[in-house]
Formats: sequence, C-alpha cells, structure tokens
Amino acid sequence: MTPISSANLRGMLHNDALSLVLCGLLLLAGLFTLVVAGTYRRRAAPLLSVSAFSLLYGFRLLIRTGTFGLYVDAPPASWEYIDAAITYAVPIPIVVAARAIFPEWRRFWTTGALGLSTFAVCAIVADAMLEQPFSAATANNLIAIAFFVGVLGWIFRPGVARTHELQTLRVGALAVSVTAVVDNLRGLAILTLRGPDLEPFGFTVFIGCLATIAVWRVIADREQLVAINRELDIARRIQASILPQSMPRIPGLTIAARYRPMTAVAGDFYDFLEIDAARVGILVADVSGHGVPAALIASMVKVALAAQRDHADRPAAVLAGMNETLCGRLAGQYVTAAYLFIDSRCREIRYGAAGHPPMLRSTRNGGSATEVEQNGLILGFVGGTAYVDMEQPLHSGSRFLLYTDGAIEAANADDDLFGIDRLKSTFATTAGLPAQAAADNLLTTIDTWSGRPPGDDLTMVLVDWVGEN
Repeated sequence: MTPISSANLRGMLHNDALSLVLCGLLLLAGLFTLVVAGTYRRRAAPLLSVSAFSLLYGFRLLIRTGTFGLYVDAPPASWEYIDAAITYAVPIPIVVAARAIFPEWRRFWTTGALGLSTFAVCAIVADAMLEQPFSAATANNLIAIAFFVGVLGWIFRPGVARTHELQTLRVGALAVSVTAVVDNLRGLAILTLRGPDLEPFGFTVFIGCLATIAVWRVIADREQLVAINRELDIARRIQASILPQSMPRIPGLTIAARYRPMTAVAGDFYDFLEIDAARVGILVADVSGHGVPAALIASMVKVALAAQRDHADRPAAVLAGMNETLCGRLAGQYVTAAYLFIDSRCREIRYGAAGHPPMLRSTRNGGSATEVEQNGLILGFVGGTAYVDMEQPLHSGSRFLLYTDGAIEAANADDDLFGIDRLKSTFATTAGLPAQAAADNLLTTIDTWSGRPPGDDLTMVLVDWVGEN
C-alpha cells in the first residue's frame, strides 16, 4: 500500500466526511431496525426490508469513500463490481417494504419489485460477462428515472384518502424521487450540476419516513395486542363466573371438578342442577372449536341447561330441551354433552349423552373401570331430536367420571393418543384415593404421559358416592 501523508489523509477525511456521516446513520438505522424486527416479529417483514436497504445503501456509501480503501486491502476492481451490484439491487428491498406497509397498493409495488429484480439480475450477469462494472449504468439511470417518476405519479394521484402515514410517505417519496432523478440525469450527462450526489440525502429522508411508518405500525399493533389481552382477561373472568362456584352439598356425595382451558377461554363447560338435598344433575359439555367463539357458545349452553330445571331428573328430556334451545344458534358449530342424574334417596342414577365420550364407572373398593354409554345426536345439529337415558342402581362406594375428549385425545411426541383404555386403567388405579386426589392424579398422569402442551380444552368431573345402601 502506498504511504500517504497526514495532509493527504486530512484532505481525504474532509472530502469523505459527509458520506461517512450518512453512511454511519444508515448503518445504525439498519441495525436498529433489525433489532426492532427481532423484537416485534409480527411486523418483521417490512422492518427487515427497511433494514436490508439501510445496510446495503450505507455500505455502498462506505466503499465509495477513499478512506475505506486505506483500511481495506483489496483490489479496487472487486469493489467496483460490488458497488455496481448494490446499485442495481438496492431499490428492491425498499419496494418490498412499501409493499408490506401498504398492502392496498400491493399490485403496484409487486410489479415494481419484479421489474427491478429482473433488471438487477440481468445487469449483474452482464457486468460479469463483459468484465466491466456498471456496464448497464445507462439503462439503470433510465429505469431509475422512469421508476421514481412513476412512484410520484402513483403516490400523489388524486382521490386517495389522506392519512398521516400517506403524508409521511409522500414526504419521503418526494425527497428520494427528486434527488434520484437529478443524480440519474447527471449520470446521463443531461444535467451538469456540480457538487456531491444528492440521492443519499433523499434516501436518508425516505428511509426515515418508512422507519417512522413502520414504528407507528408496531406501536399500533402493540396497543391492539394490549387491548385484546385486556378483553381476553375480561372474557376469562366472565367465563370463570359462569362455572359453578361451589360443589353440590348432598350427604354421602363428593364431587371433584378439574377445568383446564387450552387458551385464555374455552369451549368446555360443566354445571349442576340441584333439585333438593338428595338429587342432583351433573352436565359436562364440549363445544367444537376453541377460544372466544367456543366460549360464547359455552355461555349459551349454561342458559340452555338452566332452562331444563323442571325436568332435571330426566337426562333425555334435559338433552332434548337443550338441543331445541341451541338449534339454529351455533353458527355451524355443535356441542357434545353428557348428563348424569343422581338420586341418593332412591339409590339410583340416570344417564344420557349427546355425541359425548362414554362415562366411566368404578368402585372405591378396586377393580376395573367400565364404560357407561347411552349416546344420541350432538346438540344444536337437528331440531326435534329425541334422546334416551338409562337407569342403574347406585351402590355404595361407586365412583363416576365425566370428561371431555381433551382427556383421551391428549397426544405424546409420537402423536399417539392417550385413549379410552389408558384413561380407564388410570381411573381404576385411583380407587383408594379421595375424590380430589384422584382427580389430580388423573390430570397429572395425562400430562406426564403426553409431555406436550395441551392440544385441547380438558374438563373432568369425578363423583364419589360413599353413602349406605
């Protein structure tokens, strides 16, 4: 490397000062935008494009300075090829960013991005084949002029609703278009203005405007997310309020319920219809789908169940009445349900279901668990549907389990389902445990076996009858 005097170095730094400042600003802006994109991934696409443009443009300014050549020992020709390639390609990310920020103009920006990408590839190949950097400089100048004139015409066209984002974009577009057109006319020798290139100033203003718009969008998304979380919190509290706040108080009967939504709110539901101190109806229901829509329907299920109090001792009548209430009101969704009626005075149970997994029955004395199934059509599907219930004696030490399909459809890493057989065997092993401990054991066993986040809402109601026959 040829030695350079301190006077020459000072002169070079003086000449490069403006370019180095702009280069530093653009590189910092690119890095900052990259960090923001990593933090707010929902708006990452436009931010990444803005970052790519800032870094490319800033780097191009840097390699054009004489100061850069003093510290990087590489053939000047190689940097000329890199300079040319960046010049051909640098508008592409900014057009992609505009496409993401203003999707209502997607076709315009898409056409521009495709056209610029095609030209960039052809120009880079031409430079390599001709062994001449900037072999497509004239074409690049003409395309740049046409593109920026088109951008101005599009953005300033009449009849567009004015917003603060559009006004900001217009400021940036005007700055970059005017300066870019002037510099490209100088490149074609049509203008002979002296002085430094104006385009970097215009692009700096433009990148600042685009970054401002992107940040506005990020802030708006953040505020919207906060509002959504606030509404979900309210929905969670409302749903918690529609679930039973206490268990029925019937001598000899113990009930343990476990309710775990997959998201903030759920489509699972359970409730009780208490007739008197000896008789109670227990409902477990599962709305198709998840989240807020399912939770809204679960609220409707509570209302539908409450309307069946007059015949709470007949599961078939309860299910039929709920079906009539829900038909035509579920917007294409449906509800499965199981209803268990316990009469401790007469020592009997009645059971009916609508498209629901079978109830399990075992005893606290041990032994295997058996399935109790008496199913009809899902609720809310066909009006006028009749249901049938079954009656069984209530023996001392009987234990029942009502649950939603989240218990048997829990999947492990191999996508195997927990299944009804595993649930039956696990239920049978809880025979010696009190109701609350047994319910916890069931839930823990399912979670441990799965080892994955819940894929569905899960509700279990475990019922113990310890009264004398």
